[in-house]
Amino acid sequence: MRRAEKAWETRLSPKGPVIGSMMIAGVLDTERSSIAYSEMGCKDSKLVPPEKREKLAENIRKRAKQVNFVEISAKEIDFLRSTISLNEVEAKKIAELVGLFDPEPEKLIIDCPDSIPANFLKRLHKYLGPNINAVIEHKADYNYPIVSAASIIAKTERDASVRKLEQQYGLLGTGYPGDPRTKKFLRDCFAERGKFPPCVRKSWETAKAFYDKKNQKTLEGYLNIETQE
Repeated sequence: MRRAEKAWETRLSPKGPVIGSMMIAGVLDTERSSIAYSEMGCKDSKLVPPEKREKLAENIRKRAKQVNFVEISAKEIDFLRSTISLNEVEAKKIAELVGLFDPEPEKLIIDCPDSIPANFLKRLHKYLGPNINAVIEHKADYNYPIVSAASIIAKTERDASVRKLEQQYGLLGTGYPGDPRTKKFLRDCFAERGKFPPCVRKSWETAKAFYDKKNQKTLEGYLNIETQE
């Protein structure tokens, strides 16, 4: 029988990156263990320097009962978003992640990606059933140290995946649209190829803008020709 105090936490990697995979991580431990993750120094991954994140991730894996994550590639994100919303993608993938734990957790604490937590719970019901015991809150990665731990796992796994992409494509930066290195990669790549490689989330507005500008120029050229004739 599963003990009632077992808990499972998930943290979504940020929605912002236009390059690379989305990572969803879960850390399974008892509710009583929360203070241990706080003492370890776990907090929202965005507030932890990269070098410290790596060390924390190593310690989290040693401390936790179980740690798992799922990776959703840029190509898969684009494919899924052609038919469902990003929030629906995240609910579907969280359900997949839950299934990786053995035994499955009795309680879920989730850093809510939806603007309305109740709406996200309804999405989860479709994949995990109506009787799940779930706490879904905004800033859960700030309020629950063990969710912070999951946040750190997700962030370090994403960082590792970006480093692998750079071995293939060159300097990508962080993958966020506001990063000058990422901007340069997108500009240079599109200027050279007229399209983006699979590592770019083409359904993101940042990427779509390049295609829109290209199509607009083509349309303008076509219209000018017609006018001149």
